[in-house]
Order: sequence, then structure tokens, then C-alpha cells
Amino acid sequence: MTLVWGYRMNDAKRTESTEQDPRRRLAERYLQSAREDLAAKEAGQSVSHRRQASRVDSNASIAALAPSISGSTFVHALLLMFVLTLGALAFVWCFVLLSFNFFVGRIIALPTGVLVILGLSYASACYLGILESTSHGHTTPDDQLQGDWRDWFWSLPSTLGMFALATAVGYGLGQLAPDNTWVIVDITIWLLYPILQLSSLETGSPLLPFSVPVLRSLGTRVLAWMLFYGVSFLLMFIVGALAKAAWRDPPYVTMLLLGPIATVALLVYGWMLGQLARWLSLKGY
Repeated sequence: MTLVWGYRMNDAKRTESTEQDPRRRLAERYLQSAREDLAAKEAGQSVSHRRQASRVDSNASIAALAPSISGSTFVHALLLMFVLTLGALAFVWCFVLLSFNFFVGRIIALPTGVLVILGLSYASACYLGILESTSHGHTTPDDQLQGDWRDWFWSLPSTLGMFALATAVGYGLGQLAPDNTWVIVDITIWLLYPILQLSSLETGSPLLPFSVPVLRSLGTRVLAWMLFYGVSFLLMFIVGALAKAAWRDPPYVTMLLLGPIATVALLVYGWMLGQLARWLSLKGY
């Protein structure tokens, strides 16, 4: 028992003397300082890695939204300019004939109507192709133009139908203020049409023009929607100003000028709406 106690006392004395050794305390301070420096460097590297990762993710998102336009898109744009301009001129010509001689105008109305419907069908297919392909990252209307004019015609409910629905809603709201009916119609089309168009594409049917994810994105992706509305308003304002400045009666010259301008505006609007859809799908609704 005495030996054990003596051994413990000696061991405690050795421990106490070791703890009081200044060289040991100095070495422990150096070791602690080295540990702190290493922890600070590791923390700095982790922050740097996180920053680099966030920059990579940001650059990837920006690169994903960069435009990729096929060469055939420009060819279809030129063809569409010709078709829409020709259809507009034929429509004006038919309207002038109807005002002068109803019988002759009625004879011309049928082939003119067919020509206008063909032009609108082709424009609808190109517009829908631009919108959908842009939303997937590569702008080209080729996929929507694989069939013939009958397939293009059945794209009209998904495009022109949504425009007509927005116009009808705007006209109904305009009855509340008859003096400003057409101003209300224009504002309603500007605000409501993109929602109807994206909703009908999301649901897959023009009979269901309201989609919960699209409506939810109005509250979750406010900045994207505000940017789209701002640029689209500027586009509509430019086209409206040019149409007002170029208006002549009868508007043959006006249609010659507005045909190409309206074609460019239509395709640019489809591209913008496709980019909005792509941004919403990348970020999630």
C-alpha cells in the first residue's frame, strides 16, 4: 500500500514538473498556433471553393440562357415576311373591292381568305416552333414545320386562339369603361396573353389555358416576368408607333412596310416568351 502510494506521488510530481516545463509550454503554444493557422487556411479554401462553385453555377445558368439560333430560322423569317406581306396586301385589296363593288369583292374574298388562312397557319407554326424550341435551348421552327399546311392550321387554336381569348376578356372588361375600351383591350392582351400561351403549352391543350405552375410563377419569379413585360411593352410600343407613322389610306404602302416589321416582332416575341419559359423551367416554377 505504501509502495503504491509512493509511486502515485512520484508520478504526480513528474507530471507536475512536466507541466511546469517552459519548453513544453512553448512547444504547445507553437502547436496551437499552427493548428489555428491550418484551420484558417482550410476555412479560406472552403469559402473560395464555394465562391468558385457559385460562379460556375451562375455562369452555367447564363450560358444555358444564351441564344442558339439555327440558320434555317432566318430562311423561314424571310419567307414569313413575304407571306404575311402578301396576305396583308390581298386582305386590303379585298376590303377595298368590297367597299366599291360588293359582288366583285365577294368573288375575290374566297381565294383571299384561303391565302390569309395559309399565311396565318404558316406564321402560327413558325411562331410556335420558335417559342417551343427556344424553351429547350435551340431556336428553330423546323420541328413544327415537318407536316403540311393542315398540320400548321391546327396550331392556330394554340396561338391565335389564345390571342382571341385575351382579346375577348379585354373587350369584356372594356365595357366597364366604354370610352377607353380599346386601351383596356390592349393592356389586357399585353398582360394576359403570355399567361394563356404558356399555360396552354404547359397543359398541352388550348382548352385548358390556365396552368397552376405558370400562375404560381407569377409570385415566385417576379423579376423574370417583370423583365419580360417591360421588353414586350417596348416591342409593342415600337411596332405601334411605326404603324401609326406609316399609315396611309388605302394602306397598301403601310402593309408593305409593316409586313416585315410585324414578322420580326412576332418572331422576337416568340423568342422572348420561349426564353421566359426556359428561365422558369431552369429555376423551377
